Amino acid sequence: MKYPEIFREAQQIIVDREESYGDARQMHESIADRWNSVLKGKLTPGAALSAYDVARMMAELKAARLDDNGFHKDSMIDMINYLVIAYRLAHEDAREFGRDD
Repeated sequence: MKYPEIFREAQQIIVDREESYGDARQMHESIADRWNSVLKGKLTPGAALSAYDVARMMAELKAARLDDNGFHKDSMIDMINYLVIAYRLAHEDAREFGRDD
């Protein structure tokens, strides 16, 4: 599979997921809220996970699956997409706080 094909497939999956589940930021913020609740008392006081953190950790989950189970196309594409989401969220957050590169 050539790079443009991989990117097209990954992009289509993101489009499909946003049609099914809504904007990635809202979903990842919701997950962060739930994870912060579960991790309450385990994080440094005042620390909290962000939507960006969730996307990064979901990519790590996919990486762990690849480490344990070997190459699996769906896990690899999902990992790419979580990193794309993390990039988007980090870029938007940087812009919001005047740190846009």
